Amino acid sequence: MRQDEGARWDAIVRLLHWTLAALVLFNLVRDDGRQWHRWAGYAACAVVLARLLWSAFAARPANWRDLKPSPRATWHHVRELLRGRAPVSEGHNPLGLWMVWILWTLVLLLGASGCITRLDAFWGEEAPIAIHAWLADALLACVCIHPAAVLAMSLLQRENLPRAMITGRRRARP
Repeated sequence: MRQDEGARWDAIVRLLHWTLAALVLFNLVRDDGRQWHRWAGYAACAVVLARLLWSAFAARPANWRDLKPSPRATWHHVRELLRGRAPVSEGHNPLGLWMVWILWTLVLLLGASGCITRLDAFWGEEAPIAIHAWLADALLACVCIHPAAVLAMSLLQRENLPRAMITGRRRARP
Protein backbone atom coordinates (compact mmCIF):
# COMPACT_ATOMS: atom_id res chain seq x y z
CA MET A 1 0.00 0.00 0.00
CA ARG A 2 1.42 3.38 -0.96
CA GLN A 3 1.79 5.89 1.80
CA ASP A 4 1.16 8.97 -0.33
CA GLU A 5 -2.13 10.64 0.31
CA GLY A 6 -5.01 11.42 -1.99
CA ALA A 7 -7.68 14.08 -1.63
CA ARG A 8 -11.00 12.75 -0.38
CA TRP A 9 -13.15 15.29 1.46
CA ASP A 10 -13.24 18.92 0.38
CA ALA A 11 -13.25 21.78 2.88
CA ILE A 12 -16.98 22.44 2.53
CA VAL A 13 -17.88 18.81 3.26
CA ARG A 14 -15.62 18.80 6.32
CA LEU A 15 -16.93 22.15 7.57
CA LEU A 16 -20.54 21.02 7.19
CA HIS A 17 -19.77 17.66 8.83
CA TRP A 18 -18.17 19.14 11.94
CA THR A 19 -20.71 21.97 12.16
CA LEU A 20 -23.54 19.45 12.10
CA ALA A 21 -21.76 17.31 14.71
CA ALA A 22 -21.34 20.32 17.00
CA LEU A 23 -24.96 21.43 16.59
CA VAL A 24 -26.31 17.94 17.23
CA LEU A 25 -24.14 17.49 20.32
CA PHE A 26 -25.15 20.94 21.57
CA ASN A 27 -28.84 20.07 21.21
CA LEU A 28 -28.47 16.64 22.77
CA VAL A 29 -26.87 18.29 25.82
CA ARG A 30 -29.11 21.36 25.91
CA ASP A 31 -32.37 19.48 25.62
CA ASP A 32 -34.61 22.18 27.06
CA GLY A 33 -36.64 23.32 24.06
CA ARG A 34 -35.71 26.93 24.68
CA GLN A 35 -34.58 29.47 22.12
CA TRP A 36 -30.93 28.31 21.76
CA HIS A 37 -32.07 24.71 21.37
CA ARG A 38 -34.52 25.70 18.63
CA TRP A 39 -32.00 27.89 16.80
CA ALA A 40 -29.37 25.15 16.90
CA GLY A 41 -31.94 22.65 15.60
CA TYR A 42 -32.93 24.88 12.70
CA ALA A 43 -29.25 25.55 11.98
CA ALA A 44 -28.63 21.78 11.91
CA CYS A 45 -31.43 21.41 9.35
CA ALA A 46 -29.86 24.19 7.29
CA VAL A 47 -26.49 22.39 7.42
CA VAL A 48 -28.07 19.15 6.16
CA LEU A 49 -29.82 21.02 3.34
CA ALA A 50 -26.58 22.83 2.48
CA ARG A 51 -24.76 19.48 2.33
CA LEU A 52 -27.42 18.06 0.03
CA LEU A 53 -27.15 21.14 -2.18
CA TRP A 54 -23.35 20.92 -2.17
CA SER A 55 -23.50 17.31 -3.35
CA ALA A 56 -24.83 18.60 -6.68
CA PHE A 57 -21.52 20.45 -7.22
CA ALA A 58 -18.97 18.48 -5.22
CA ALA A 59 -16.33 16.25 -6.71
CA ARG A 60 -16.07 12.55 -5.92
CA PRO A 61 -16.56 11.04 -3.37
CA ALA A 62 -18.83 13.76 -1.97
CA ASN A 63 -21.13 14.21 -4.94
CA TRP A 64 -24.73 13.15 -5.31
CA ARG A 65 -23.92 10.03 -7.32
CA ASP A 66 -21.65 8.71 -4.58
CA LEU A 67 -24.23 9.33 -1.85
CA LYS A 68 -26.69 6.74 -3.14
CA PRO A 69 -26.71 3.65 -0.94
CA SER A 70 -27.02 0.32 -2.74
CA PRO A 71 -28.57 -2.76 -1.15
CA ARG A 72 -26.35 -4.98 -3.33
CA ALA A 73 -23.15 -3.13 -2.35
CA THR A 74 -24.27 -3.17 1.28
CA TRP A 75 -24.84 -6.92 1.23
CA HIS A 76 -21.43 -7.48 -0.39
CA HIS A 77 -19.76 -5.21 2.18
CA VAL A 78 -21.40 -7.03 5.10
CA ARG A 79 -20.44 -10.45 3.67
CA GLU A 80 -16.81 -9.31 3.34
CA LEU A 81 -16.79 -7.97 6.90
CA LEU A 82 -18.19 -11.28 8.19
CA ARG A 83 -15.38 -13.07 6.34
CA GLY A 84 -12.85 -10.95 8.21
CA ARG A 85 -12.01 -8.68 5.31
CA ALA A 86 -12.24 -4.90 5.53
CA PRO A 87 -13.31 -3.65 2.10
CA VAL A 88 -12.01 -0.16 1.37
CA SER A 89 -14.18 2.47 -0.28
CA GLU A 90 -13.06 5.73 -1.83
CA GLY A 91 -15.59 7.64 0.27
CA HIS A 92 -18.16 6.21 2.66
CA ASN A 93 -18.49 2.46 2.72
CA PRO A 94 -22.03 1.14 2.02
CA LEU A 95 -22.95 0.88 5.70
CA GLY A 96 -21.59 4.38 6.25
CA LEU A 97 -23.82 5.70 3.48
CA TRP A 98 -26.88 4.29 5.20
CA MET A 99 -25.78 5.97 8.43
CA VAL A 100 -25.32 9.30 6.62
CA TRP A 101 -28.88 9.15 5.32
CA ILE A 102 -30.29 8.02 8.66
CA LEU A 103 -28.52 10.86 10.48
CA TRP A 104 -29.60 13.48 7.93
CA THR A 105 -33.20 12.22 7.95
CA LEU A 106 -33.35 12.23 11.73
CA VAL A 107 -31.99 15.79 11.89
CA LEU A 108 -34.57 17.01 9.37
CA LEU A 109 -37.42 15.15 11.11
CA LEU A 110 -36.30 16.57 14.45
CA GLY A 111 -36.37 20.08 12.99
CA ALA A 112 -39.86 19.53 11.58
CA SER A 113 -41.22 17.89 14.74
CA GLY A 114 -39.64 20.57 16.92
CA CYS A 115 -41.32 23.22 14.81
CA ILE A 116 -44.66 21.40 15.05
CA THR A 117 -44.45 21.31 18.85
CA ARG A 118 -44.44 25.13 18.80
CA LEU A 119 -47.55 25.52 16.64
CA ASP A 120 -50.78 26.71 18.25
CA ALA A 121 -52.65 23.89 16.51
CA PHE A 122 -50.74 21.38 18.65
CA TRP A 123 -50.76 23.35 21.92
CA GLY A 124 -51.23 20.92 24.80
CA GLU A 125 -50.87 17.84 22.59
CA GLU A 126 -48.41 15.23 23.83
CA ALA A 127 -47.96 13.32 20.56
CA PRO A 128 -45.66 15.85 18.80
CA ILE A 129 -43.50 16.10 21.91
CA ALA A 130 -43.34 12.31 22.23
CA ILE A 131 -42.41 11.96 18.55
CA HIS A 132 -39.72 14.61 18.91
CA ALA A 133 -38.33 12.83 21.99
CA TRP A 134 -38.33 9.45 20.20
CA LEU A 135 -36.49 10.97 17.21
CA ALA A 136 -33.96 12.55 19.58
CA ASP A 137 -33.36 9.18 21.24
CA ALA A 138 -32.90 7.56 17.81
CA LEU A 139 -30.43 10.29 16.86
CA LEU A 140 -28.54 9.80 20.12
CA ALA A 141 -28.25 6.07 19.37
CA CYS A 142 -26.90 6.83 15.88
CA VAL A 143 -24.52 9.45 17.28
CA CYS A 144 -23.09 6.71 19.51
CA ILE A 145 -22.94 4.09 16.74
CA HIS A 146 -21.36 6.36 14.10
CA PRO A 147 -18.01 7.10 15.79
CA ALA A 148 -17.82 3.53 17.10
CA ALA A 149 -18.22 2.22 13.53
CA VAL A 150 -15.66 4.73 12.22
CA LEU A 151 -13.21 3.60 14.89
CA ALA A 152 -13.86 -0.07 14.09
CA MET A 153 -13.29 0.50 10.36
CA SER A 154 -10.16 2.53 11.15
CA LEU A 155 -8.76 -0.41 13.08
CA LEU A 156 -9.79 -2.99 10.47
CA GLN A 157 -8.36 -0.95 7.59
CA ARG A 158 -5.36 0.31 9.58
CA GLU A 159 -6.14 3.86 8.58
CA ASN A 160 -7.09 6.89 10.67
CA LEU A 161 -10.50 7.72 9.19
CA PRO A 162 -11.35 10.53 11.65
CA ARG A 163 -8.14 12.28 10.56
CA ALA A 164 -9.37 12.09 6.97
CA MET A 165 -12.48 14.03 7.98
CA ILE A 166 -10.22 16.68 9.52
CA THR A 167 -7.51 16.93 6.88
CA GLY A 168 -9.58 15.83 3.88
CA ARG A 169 -6.95 13.29 2.86
CA ARG A 170 -6.59 9.54 3.04
CA ARG A 171 -3.84 7.20 2.00
CA ALA A 172 -3.95 6.51 -1.71
CA ARG A 173 -4.69 2.93 -2.65
CA PRO A 174 -2.34 0.88 -4.84
